[in-house]
Amino acid sequence: MENNAKSRKVYSNINPYFFFVMTFLITVVLYSFDFSEFNVSLGTKVITFLIIAMVLNFILYLCFRKQWSDAALKAQKNNGRQSVNTYTLWAIVFLGLGIADILYSHGIPLLGQVNYKEYGFPTIHVLMVVCDSFLLLSIAKTFFLTKVRRLQLLCTAGIALLPLLFGLSRGTIVILLLGILMLFLLTLRKKITIKVGVVIGLLLLFGLYLFGITGNYRMNHDYGHTENLTESSLILSIGKATNKFTDSNIPKPFYWTYIYATSPIANFRYNTELSSPTASTANIGEFLVTNFFPDFISKRIYPTYEDDYQAWLVTNEFTVTTAFTLPYTFLGWMGVCVFLIYVLLFPIVYLELIRKFAPGYFDLALVLTSTIYVLMPFSNFFSFSALSMQLFLPFICGLFSQKKSIKQNYEREEA
Repeated sequence: MENNAKSRKVYSNINPYFFFVMTFLITVVLYSFDFSEFNVSLGTKVITFLIIAMVLNFILYLCFRKQWSDAALKAQKNNGRQSVNTYTLWAIVFLGLGIADILYSHGIPLLGQVNYKEYGFPTIHVLMVVCDSFLLLSIAKTFFLTKVRRLQLLCTAGIALLPLLFGLSRGTIVILLLGILMLFLLTLRKKITIKVGVVIGLLLLFGLYLFGITGNYRMNHDYGHTENLTESSLILSIGKATNKFTDSNIPKPFYWTYIYATSPIANFRYNTELSSPTASTANIGEFLVTNFFPDFISKRIYPTYEDDYQAWLVTNEFTVTTAFTLPYTFLGWMGVCVFLIYVLLFPIVYLELIRKFAPGYFDLALVLTSTIYVLMPFSNFFSFSALSMQLFLPFICGLFSQKKSIKQNYEREEA
């Protein structure tokens, strides 16, 4: 009996449906703390919808947990030893593009020399960020799965990270760190010990604190405000922090995390109260493109959609509105339900295609999809190009891997 217990297989919880449930649940709990004057009662409709969405996602998590966990394990076994020199070469290429961005923009956002929204070559910068982020995930995967040339892998990762740091891409870096954390948990393949759990928890707290510090730095610079970066007075004022928070012993930079986590649901609730859009066939095409295509594409097809379907905000500084708000502004609750159906079906279709055409990259595809779902309480990352366009890269890499394998087999037959 003991041997059977020890050999019992542990399935990974790295699963998009699992993260959808967990992040929405955590966000709603945080919202209930009433640390901001913006966080009033969500209302019956919003609460009912969130409960239904979480229940459906949890059911699908139970259905696909084993299957996707096994597919990820096979991908790690079959594709865990990539060429470190190839990684280094690509890292240098992306660093070169990052330097070209600096020259083109005459400065870098990190030093406050240029606004990050106007930084970099049009189009090329987006593609570089997409490919560079995927490269860093691939490096992390190889680092976790092998013990060979780890120092070179770390140096290569440092080179590849520089272009993202130049652009002060906080959102992209946070997304990347989430993906790396998921890859680490995916490679454990055993129950997390208390020690590992504590270390992960401390690193997460440090990361959230650093997120607040960098937020204070950028806001102080934008507003010409001078104060210690730990004070956070601007974000406390803008976020309408209640005495319940300001009088607490919680370090004030953590308010960035709280307000970023809860203001999107506050905005969603605000829209459901202030407007009642009705479904119309006239804007179905625009609804589909803007919600389900990367904004790199949709902004070129419908350049004015953000103004035409602008969401109501509890305050102009907090523009993040959950993945369900834009569908609501288009078609009301019908738009929300259509988007939820897409959320439920997308992982099943996409990951099945990965299993068929790029099985060696299933673990990376699973992590990318899970990252989109863990961030869904904050925004629609199906339309965020820096993340959603990475979903195509496993197919491209899988295609080249197949060609390389065919070529090697052919050369062996010829020999």
